[in-house]
Amino acid sequence: MTSTKERILDASLELFNHRGERNVTTNHIAEALGISPGNLYYHFRNKSMIVAALFERYQHNLLTLLEQPQGPLSWKVKVYYFEGLLASMWQYRFFHRDLSHLLNADEELAAAYRLFVERVVESGLVIYGELRNSGILEMTDDQLEGLMVNTWVLMSSWAALVHALRPDATADESLDESLMRHGIYQIICLEEPFLRGEARDHLEQMKARYRSPDSSPTLLLVQQGAASKEKAG
Repeated sequence: MTSTKERILDASLELFNHRGERNVTTNHIAEALGISPGNLYYHFRNKSMIVAALFERYQHNLLTLLEQPQGPLSWKVKVYYFEGLLASMWQYRFFHRDLSHLLNADEELAAAYRLFVERVVESGLVIYGELRNSGILEMTDDQLEGLMVNTWVLMSSWAALVHALRPDATADESLDESLMRHGIYQIICLEEPFLRGEARDHLEQMKARYRSPDSSPTLLLVQQGAASKEKAG
């Protein structure tokens, strides 16, 4: 049976993802669970503690995914990593949407996040290094480091960018997920100049797997464009 503490975290995650963390109070969470605020405070003294616990979940999921690979890597393993990244981005999308606000509001969370990013970059460098050793990527050490940092910057900021440009996505889960998937397409575009062998052979297949039917500018700016035309009319 799921504990009350876990139920609180599950309900909080769902509410944060759909409404945004800043729009959800502990009273909202308690009401969604049908428990008293006092019962919630018994497990978490405030909302910051709930956010920190959800970050621990997210951190564990992502770092487990990025554990050092065993043996040579193939383009299919790249799909595995992309799907894992996508699942984490989608499951904890509120965190990336509200990242700046959350880190500015909690010094302990900000310190934990810095250590987390260090570990992600270290693990990512190992994976990219193994992809290079397998002949899937061809690049210098400097290019490899640059690709890893750029990949993390894109991944961690993508949700905030698309929701700033497409606020309508929060109310439309299929659009929201499409936007998140397109973030993986953008990562593939970063890698494209360095792909070799079977990864190059399957490049279009990988792009098609994650690309939205719309181009990136259209996908991100269509809502604003429509709003501008409506206002002008």
